[in-house]
Formats: sequence, structure tokens, C-alpha cells
Amino acid sequence: MWGGISKREGIRYVVCSCALVWPASCLRRQNLKSVRRMQSLWYMGKGWTGAQLVLVAAMMLGLLACGDRGIGGTGAGVIEVSPTQIGFAQVNLGDSETQFLTISNRSDEELQLFEVTLEAVEGGTTAGLSLGALPELPYTIGPQQDAVVEVTYTPDGQGAASGRVRILSSDPRYSEESPLYVNVSTLGNTPELLVDPPIVRFARATPGAFERREVRLINIGTAPLTIYEEPVYGGGEDFSIEIPERAYPLTLQPFDSEQSLEEPERYELVIGILYQPTGQGGDTGEIAIETDDVRDPHPVREGRGLTRIDVLANADAPCIEVDSRNRNLGQVPIGSVARDRVRVTNCGTKTLSLENILLDQQGDSFELDLGSWDSNGDGQMDRAVSVARDTTVEFGVRYVPLVEGTERAQIVIVNDDPIQPELPVDLVARGADGECPVASALGRVRGVSGTGRPSLSAIPLQYVILDGSQSSDPDGAVVDYEWEVLQGPPGTLVQLGPTQDDPLDTDGSRREFRLLTAGTYRIGLNVIDNDGFRSCEQAVVEITSVPDQDIHIELTWTNPEDPDEGDSEGSDVDLHLTKMGPGRWAEEPYSIYFQYPNRSEEPIWNPEDPSLDIDVRDGAGPENITMRTPSGCEWYAVGVHYYRQLFGTAYATVRIYIQGSLRYESTLQPLERTGEFWDVARIHWSAEGQATIVETNALYPALPEGQAPEVTNAMVDEAAALGLCSTQQLY
Repeated sequence: MWGGISKREGIRYVVCSCALVWPASCLRRQNLKSVRRMQSLWYMGKGWTGAQLVLVAAMMLGLLACGDRGIGGTGAGVIEVSPTQIGFAQVNLGDSETQFLTISNRSDEELQLFEVTLEAVEGGTTAGLSLGALPELPYTIGPQQDAVVEVTYTPDGQGAASGRVRILSSDPRYSEESPLYVNVSTLGNTPELLVDPPIVRFARATPGAFERREVRLINIGTAPLTIYEEPVYGGGEDFSIEIPERAYPLTLQPFDSEQSLEEPERYELVIGILYQPTGQGGDTGEIAIETDDVRDPHPVREGRGLTRIDVLANADAPCIEVDSRNRNLGQVPIGSVARDRVRVTNCGTKTLSLENILLDQQGDSFELDLGSWDSNGDGQMDRAVSVARDTTVEFGVRYVPLVEGTERAQIVIVNDDPIQPELPVDLVARGADGECPVASALGRVRGVSGTGRPSLSAIPLQYVILDGSQSSDPDGAVVDYEWEVLQGPPGTLVQLGPTQDDPLDTDGSRREFRLLTAGTYRIGLNVIDNDGFRSCEQAVVEITSVPDQDIHIELTWTNPEDPDEGDSEGSDVDLHLTKMGPGRWAEEPYSIYFQYPNRSEEPIWNPEDPSLDIDVRDGAGPENITMRTPSGCEWYAVGVHYYRQLFGTAYATVRIYIQGSLRYESTLQPLERTGEFWDVARIHWSAEGQATIVETNALYPALPEGQAPEVTNAMVDEAAALGLCSTQQLY
């Protein structure tokens, strides 16, 4: 009988016998040592006959047993996994996210792990997925013990990954043909265009007016966004657009709040919208943008998206704008607090009502900080908030991460703007292990002894040195400094630069700027550490600039058509001060302006000694004239000349400070063409050292050079009413 068995039949007998007596060991790898012994016998008997193999099998059957009996026998174990399936939320390109797969042995016998691998499911891919913290296999999990495997997703931009973890173990419920699977799914990375603001709106104006607004195109998706062609405007002739020179197709990278400060062109496209009403109607228009964000499909071009931006000049109505609808609070240590302020502006002609502010999120990491709008602290507005025209209010938001990973939320501002009654503001932040660096900022006046302070007083035209070198990081090092102008006097362009003793800007912890005008300046500092964490609390230096002269006159202006009022090209507007009586506009010696600034050591007026301290020729200003000792019973005339028009209408503002206090501020005066002259006001100085300001507010087509300032009826009336004295025969 035995001699007639072939070698192939002998092998089959060995396998079948083993399956009957020890199925878990041979066929399901329950006892790897015994299998290896079977393998060694097989290799030893490669030349044996079928009968010899059957005889070996019979001998093995006497040695093998199920369960924990036999050669190297162990318990089968009972496997359990948690979670039973893994799903990743959106993970940005360049980021990674890890989830933990727990493999447990739920029996009193040992469980053997033979294989833990990743494999693609039909039609899917494991690209971007990886396993980590794997034990060396085979691995034994003791009774009621666990093993933890890391499943990490690092998207590669090629679409969503979809796979499964394949697990082979000694649990007899699962075989090699039917192993235990844990499905793994991800969300694909896609571009997503954010238009900020989504609607461009102007208050309807009369012919001859001019206004400019900007729209930012930002990619808030997780894959690069392609803008195929230059955006196109269509509609009424009251509007036109300005687009930077860029090559198309244009790619915008997923938005990064830190990198966008250094390379904004990689992350956003800014479009200027100009409104110049002609009186012929045409108060509506549209900007069309073709991208690969296909949420709004192009009606003709397959595979493309078409985004439309409405441009409107509305009749009288409230209008809501926020400083940014896409806010990234950055990477924040778990348990720490990051803060942001949302600024809301009424861009309409009627009062705006903020009726409610809501927060929509998956967890509890984001919180609203409504301040006085929420007196009982329940996170809800107590009542509606009214915002006047051209007025800005603000509220806060906090982020306190409890777990590691990226989190998103959305604020909805409910209001009575008929176009945007529910304005959304998107929030994103990331929790991570670590500690916040601590920002510290101090200021001091250049050339004045003393230590730096977080708040200080100074005089206009002095230089302030900002110092953040005392910032620190408890678990690393500060590697970058982010200075930010939070507030400046209205109409004043504040530019921070390197300090005088560091012209090459090798030390980012120190900055310097000049106090060009009187008022309050607030400069903020955030620092970044070597782990990429931003300071959770911003440090702030506050400077109060107070004139120390008896008379201090300031001129600022703005050209809405000037694309960059901070560069070296701009319109030139000049400030004039003339002593009434002997003085004539723009005529030496009793008229102070750019040609006669009176900065010499021998003053041309006595005892007043006025001087033009700043003459700006390239846009925005400021210019100022100061007078230390005005004469009693004298009148002084203040005027403004549009010396050179370069960017259309200039809107000028004049402020007059008397002994450090603001006593007069004009409204924005439009100067539309080169040569126009604005007679602003008169200043009377009494014998007792008191000032009276009388507004003139007269506009002339040209500078009245060589002419005496007009003695106005308002001057005469004021003099009679107050008993003002005069050394000149003026009235």
C-alpha cells in the first residue's frame, strides 16, 4: 500500500493530515515553530518517495496537538482591532496626520501576529499612506494585552488615497485567504478659491467722484489652484479693474499666513476695482475668473470652474465688510490660547445693524470673545450692535486646541446688509505638542537716554526704536520676529524699517520708525520659534506723540488712484502759513511753505520763529509747520496748494494743535487738479496766549501768489463777539 503512493500524493497527505489535526498551525500560521519544523523535514526529504512522506506524516501526528500541546504549541488568541476603520479628514499638502490602530488580544492565551501590511483596494491607491511603530514580526501579544500601530497620511497631491490594513494572526477566525482588514479612507486634496470680499460694493456717488477697492483671490484649498486666464471685467462703464502683470496660467499655492507675508504673489492675486461714475447709469458689473476649482462648473469649458464677482454701486443701504474672510491662527501648542480680532466695517451709507454672531465648529476649540456685546459671558450677543457709516468695530476669537491636528470653524455674522445678510468668516488653526514662545516688545526714543518701555510719550518727528530682543522660548529658540502696525494717526503712513545702526537689517528683533504726525501709535510683535509656533500673546508698544510747540499744523492727503502711496512716486500737496498784515501768500518773508521753510539759525520772523519741518513730494504726506512763540494779537492764515497732480484727485486733511491739544480737524477736502488752492482757516493768538481758530474753507482754481489772505466775515464776526485784539489793520 505505502509503496504505491506517489510523491505528489504523499505531499497532499501530509498537508491534509496536518489540517485535520493542526489546522491553525499549518494553514493559519498559529504555531510558526512547528511549521518551520515541518518545512525543515520537507527540505530534508526532497528526494523521498511518497510512502516515506506518509510515514513522516504519521510520526508528526503523534507529536502535534491543537491548542498549547505539541512542539512549540501556543494559544490561538482572539484578535480585536480599534478602530475598525480609519478615516482621515482633509490634510493639507506638505502636512501629515497620524491615527493609531490598536490591535488587542482578548483571550487568556497568546496571540501571534504574522503580518501587518497596507494594500490598495480595487480602484484605489495607498499613495501617501504608511505604517509606523510596527513590531518585529512575528510578534506575540500576551493575554489581554495590546499592540499599537501608527497609520500616517501624507497627501501627495495625486487625489484621495484608499486602502486597507491587512492583518494575519493566529486567531482561527481569520485565514490567509480571508484575513482581518481595517479599511483606510482619506479626503482628496483639491483647490478652493476664496474671493475676499465676495461682492465689491460702493456707495452710489455723483459724477466726478472716485473710489478704489481691492479684491483678494486666495487658494484656501489643499492643492495648488490654477487661474487659467487673466480675470475679465464686463458691465457698466462706471467700473474698471487693475490687475498686476502676471503670467497665465497662474498657480496659487494653498494659503499659508506666514509665507504669504514674504512671498504674497505665490498665495494671492489682488485685483483693484475703480469706481468713477459718469452719470450715465452702469452701476453694476462683473468680474469673471476661470480656475480649476470646479465647485461652480464653467457652462462651456469642461473641467473648468467659473467664479463671478459682482461689482455694485448701491443706492442708500448698509454694507458689511470684514478685514479678512479667511483667517489662519497658525500652529498652537495644545492647551495654549491663540487670539485674533475680526474687524467689521460699514461700507454703506446707512447704519449697519449686527444682529448676531454665530460660531459653527465640530469640536470646542474655537471660542468667540464678544467683549461688552456679551455682558453675561454666554457667548451670545445681548442685543444688536449699530455701526455708523465708515465706522469699524471689532470682536475677538480664541483658539484653545485640546488635541493634535488641523481644525476648522466658521463664524457667521448676521446683519441687515441686503446683499450679505449672513457673512461667513472661515477659521483654521492647528494644535500641536510644544510651548508658545513669549513675545516682549519695548520702545524708546532715539537719542534720549533711558530704558525701553511698553508705553511712552514722544514729540512729532522724533524716531522711536522698537526692541523685541528680550523675547524668549521656554523649549527652544526664537527664530523670527513679525512686527505689525496696529494703529497710527489717521492719514499717516507708518513704515517700520531697520535701525540706524543696522542699515543692512541683520537683526529682525529691532525696528525703527519716525513719528511723522501727532497722535497714538500701536505697534505689535509676534515671534516664531524653531518649531514653527507663533507667540500666543502679541506684545504691543504704544507711543503717544504730543506736539511741544504752541502751534502745530499738519497736512496729510490720500490719492485713491495711487497704487502705492508708500513708494517714491506720488502727488505733491503743499502746506502754507502766512502772517496776516504784512504777509502775502507764497511770498517771502512772511509766508512759510516749501520754498521758504525758515529752517536756518536766523529766523525770518521774530519772535514767532515758524518753520516747515517736513516737505513731502511723493504722495500721502505728511507736511507740518510749527511755531514756538506766536505773537499776541496776531492772525495767521493756513492754506493748502495742490502743487502737482499725478494720481487724480487728492483728498487733503488739515489738523491744528494748540499747545499739544487737537483744536481743529478738517473733513477730507477733494483737490482735483494741479494748481488748486484751499484756503483752510485763520488762527488768532491773544495777548494772554489763547488761540481762536476760524474756519475759512474756500477753494480757488490757482494759488493766490503775492495776494494777502482774505479778511473774512467770519473773522470779523468772531473778533466782535469775543473782543479779539489785532496789531494789524485787518477789520
